[in-house]
Amino acid sequence: MAEHLNIIENGISELTDDQLDTVVGGYGIGDTVTCSLTAIAYCPNCAALLKNFKATITGVRGVLKGETIYWVTYHCCGHKSSLIESDILR
Repeated sequence: MAEHLNIIENGISELTDDQLDTVVGGYGIGDTVTCSLTAIAYCPNCAALLKNFKATITGVRGVLKGETIYWVTYHCCGHKSSLIESDILR
């Protein structure tokens, strides 16, 4: 897969259209997932505690060091952000 990725800023690899059409990292667009940050953090929009929070995957941003980075919408207030695959509880 790495040979098809375009490296963009901050070491994040951009996926091709064909790669976006497949389920990346085991999750699909529209899936609701429970996430956990390794440190206590707060939503930058509404200040809700982001520990074991729910989010809906809305897209795939790319790959960083072999992990998928998803675009997500937080359930607390609808804030949109990106989330690395390792923050999703399995």
